[in-house]
Amino acid sequence: MSSLSLQAQNVVEQIQVIPGELPDPSIIEVDGTYYATGTSGDWAPIYPIYTSTDLKNWELLSHVFLDLPDWAMSSFWAPELYFKDGTFFCYYTARAKDGISKIGVATTKDISQGFQDKGVIIEWGNEAIDAFVYEHQNSLYITWKAYGLEPSKPVTLLGSKLSDDGLSLIGKEFVTITADDNEFEGNMIEGQCIVEKGGYLYMIYSGNGCCGPQCNYQVGVARAKNMKGPWEKAPENPLIVGNSSWKCPGHGTVIYTKNKWYYLYHAYNSKGFPSLGRAAIFSEMYWDENNGWPYFKVNEETSEKDRLVKNLIDNFEQPQLNNFWRKNLLSTDFDIELVNGELELTETHPDSKNKTGAALCVIPDDSDFEFSIKVKNTNQALKGLVFYTTKDKSLGLGIQGNELLLWKVTDGNFEVMESTQLKNAQNIALKAKVSDSNKIDFSYQEADGNWKSFNTLQGNNLTWWSSGMKIGIQIKKDIATGAADGRFDDFMIQYK
Repeated sequence: MSSLSLQAQNVVEQIQVIPGELPDPSIIEVDGTYYATGTSGDWAPIYPIYTSTDLKNWELLSHVFLDLPDWAMSSFWAPELYFKDGTFFCYYTARAKDGISKIGVATTKDISQGFQDKGVIIEWGNEAIDAFVYEHQNSLYITWKAYGLEPSKPVTLLGSKLSDDGLSLIGKEFVTITADDNEFEGNMIEGQCIVEKGGYLYMIYSGNGCCGPQCNYQVGVARAKNMKGPWEKAPENPLIVGNSSWKCPGHGTVIYTKNKWYYLYHAYNSKGFPSLGRAAIFSEMYWDENNGWPYFKVNEETSEKDRLVKNLIDNFEQPQLNNFWRKNLLSTDFDIELVNGELELTETHPDSKNKTGAALCVIPDDSDFEFSIKVKNTNQALKGLVFYTTKDKSLGLGIQGNELLLWKVTDGNFEVMESTQLKNAQNIALKAKVSDSNKIDFSYQEADGNWKSFNTLQGNNLTWWSSGMKIGIQIKKDIATGAADGRFDDFMIQYK
């Protein structure tokens, strides 16, 4: 972790606190322990839950879901944690099997053991996303983003009363704030949270484009005397804008603890932008004593630019797969076995439209690193290391039969960039070294041999609007022979 800490708030006002990628973060405090989660997108396990006792050091505790909720299929966005009377709630967005994003809710008494899904709570036209729950004057309310996919209406943050058990809406919805083309919002508002101070409710929200190379996300605030408004937007909006260290900040949750206000939100680190995803950032929030509006002290000089990094080694000697591994929900399915200190992956349901195959990945903490894996077995399945954004945007170094292949998939088209014959294709170590954010040097090592340079590529096909590149292990079944398994050992990722 950076030597700069949250205690030096007069120097550092913007700092990453959770490694890797965690968009749309939510945070709560329960009995002196903090819990945070965030968007997992199309990756499982769904919604990682991190825990901390000091807001600086976080550990991965569990996940909201290990299995898909019955009604949902992908796009698991914007979870919001809430706690009441001994029960944890998670209000979350997911794409339903009919293709429409809806808001569901899940509960648990023990957050370390995952959540039980309670189903859809909000269906609203073409899309309902970004739920936030707040209790005001002994009543529960939920707010959400509507009309984001409706060209005839401005994007609006709607609200509704909730039942006492938090599992259903009561009464008629109401409007809180609406996007304004003439403001920083650019006709897009979302990612709201609500706090109360001095007789006002304050809604901290985000506007403009959230994601991808053209993003221009920023943070604003509005206030009202009650949930149904009227809501007044601050004249000083936006409160947080991007800088040379962290780009496109927004969509987070404010927490009041130890007599201070903090905002946990996401931003892209400028190094590696936009190939790597949005990270969880922390800033203190202050209050203007004269007008009552909140403000931040985030600028070029007060932003800690360095990412948090942690080297990883996995020799697959444990009885269960380590919890840092991720599986893409839209990739083909595969079986996982840990046998005799090796990882065995078998692609079980190949899809002719998926040119990448199945992938088991981790989230890189930084844009410059090297990672390696050893391939233990020989068959006609393509197996090795992979850079994975989607099944249509990937890049890998793998072994098929006795041949070493450097390949990439761009917009769904598979292409071999270089190949060479191996003397013995068993126990081959493969390595990729990333420098200057997207220059990738590949090398390999035959059993009892030296490392041999293979090729250098630019990872220009690894950018997507929604989430960042992942890295890991790939397996693709050979239809002709039926070979579908790969055995692996000695995974390692190391940062400079």
